This record gives sequence, C-alpha cells and structure tokens, in this order.
Amino acid sequence: MIAWISQPTLPELTVGDMQGKPLFADFDDPLKAASLEIVKFNEDTATVTPFKVAQVEEQWSIPSHENYPADAENQLAEVAAGMIGLKVLDMASDSPGDHELYGVVDPGSGKLKAGDTGVGTRVTMRDQKKDVLLNVIVGKEVPDRDGLRYVRVVDKDPVYTVALKMDKV
Repeated sequence: MIAWISQPTLPELTVGDMQGKPLFADFDDPLKAASLEIVKFNEDTATVTPFKVAQVEEQWSIPSHENYPADAENQLAEVAAGMIGLKVLDMASDSPGDHELYGVVDPGSGKLKAGDTGVGTRVTMRDQKKDVLLNVIVGKEVPDRDGLRYVRVVDKDPVYTVALKMDKV
C-alpha cells in the first residue's frame, strides 16, 4: 500500500489575473497617507538618498532634519492621489533577472554598488499607524508609450506596466 501526501498549491498569478486591477486595492483614500518616503540611488557614487515627510504631532515635517516643518500636505495629497488606483495594464515580466532591464531594482536593498544600473525609485506611503499603504519601485518609462512606466511591488518579482506620471513625486 502506498500513501500519497500532497499539499495544496496556490495558483500562480497570470497577466489576466492582475490586468485591469489596482496594484494596491486597499489604498483608496489619499487622506489616509500620513507619511511619504522616496528612496533614490546614485549610480555613480553608489549612494542611496532617502527623503521622508511625515505628520508629526499634527504638523507636516521632515523627520531627518529634526522634524523641520514642511508645507507638504497638498504635495503629499497630490502624490497619493496620483498613486491611488494604479491599474495594471500589462505584466512585462515575472523574472527577477529582468528587474535591471526595466529599472525596478530596489534602491533600498542594501546590496548596491557603484556602477549598478537599472535601479528604480522606491515610493512608500504609510498611514497614521505606520501601516504600509503603498510600497512600490518605479522604474523606466515604457518606450514609445507616453505616461506609462514599469513598476513592481517591493519584495515581489512581477514587473507591471501602469499609467503613472512622476512629475509630482
């Protein structure tokens, strides 16, 4: 007699599963955002530049500069509104080996060195409880497709195409 033990497997996501759906379905109100952090990488110097603005004691400030007051409420709302409802138009790749090609290598990985290329811009928004509302790496513009960019969710492999303008960020 042979016993067969199996564990159920989760179905893998396909393009059709995410196409037309919001990347961050639970982030539906820009007023929920209480902090914004943007992390960029300088390829020449291998330096990571984080910038954060947050609500501290009901005042917008820059925590890295001793909570220096910032006039950020309108700007944060504009960035949040631009990120809400990011809908997946297409999946460019689900291979981690393609992250550099699409410019979605995580600048916050801690593994970068001078000369590394394909590093994106990490955008993180949190609510008052410091729960993550959105955590995405914005990559290169899609060639010949104005207003479209490659993005991927932090710690996930798939690279998606979304309509996103980075001018407010």
